[in-house]
Order: sequence, then C-alpha cells, then structure tokens
Amino acid sequence: MKHWVKFIALFSLTSAIATSAGSASALNSEEADANNTEPAPAPAVEEYNYPGADQIFAERGIRLIKGDGHIVLADCKSSDPMIKVESVTLPTSCFRVIGAQGWLTVEIPRVYLIRGGEHNVSARITVNGKTEAVDIPPGGHKPVGEGSAPPGDSPATLVELQAS
Repeated sequence: MKHWVKFIALFSLTSAIATSAGSASALNSEEADANNTEPAPAPAVEEYNYPGADQIFAERGIRLIKGDGHIVLADCKSSDPMIKVESVTLPTSCFRVIGAQGWLTVEIPRVYLIRGGEHNVSARITVNGKTEAVDIPPGGHKPVGEGSAPPGDSPATLVELQAS
C-alpha cells in the first residue's frame, strides 16, 4: 500500500507539471505569434515575368514582359535560325525558340519588319491603337507598320510573339 500511495503522488505531480508546461508552451506560442511582425512568405506562383527585363530595357530599349520561357532574347550574330525584329529606332532584336512552341509578350516600338526563323510565327502588333495579328511562315518575313504599304503608314509596336 505504501508503494501505491507513492505511485499516485508521483503520477499527480507528473500530471501537474505536464499541464503547467503545456499551458506555458501554448502561452509562449501565442506570445510569439502576437510579436511576430514578419509577413508570411508569399505562395510560390509562377507569374511568367521575363528575368532581367529591367536591365534589358535599360540597355536595349525593348520591354520583355512575360513569356513561357520558350522564346528568349538571343544574340543576332548566331547562325541559328531565329525570329528577327527590325525597328526604325532600335537595333535588330533576335529571339530563339526553345522547343516546339512558345509565347512572349514584348514592347518593341516602330517595328517595320519581322522575320520568322524556322517556326510559324504569329506576331501581334499595335498600329493607331488597334492590335492585329500578323502571321509569318517559317523562313518568311512580313513588313509591318512603316515598312508596309501604303508608304508612310503609322508606326507599329510589337506586343506579342507566338511560335509553333
């Protein structure tokens, strides 16, 4: 019986300590949450923003806005077939298509010619506030804006490239 009384006393003491430790732990957790001023990290959601776009704009004057990563800015000196965009005010911009298809939203002002490379290309251009699609076959080219008839047509801004 003497051991039984010691066991009950020990069990009661252990329960009391565990209960107060649990309460203290919950209290400390609540205090930590209340004192935490750091915002929770944003969920990882792909927004398809073009990496390094601000630097490219500062250096080249073209805006690379969003894309699926399958149309990328390339060096025009390469002998690989690629999409080439000619502008009145900027040097030629070249784009490589990685894979079978891709898309890229851009802003290249005063475009007058687009070459298609080895893919079918659908380019969206804006002229006088209206956006229209221009299709370029593989290996072909298409005059747009100031490069198209009638002479003196309004400047065209390239706003999107799609390759398939």
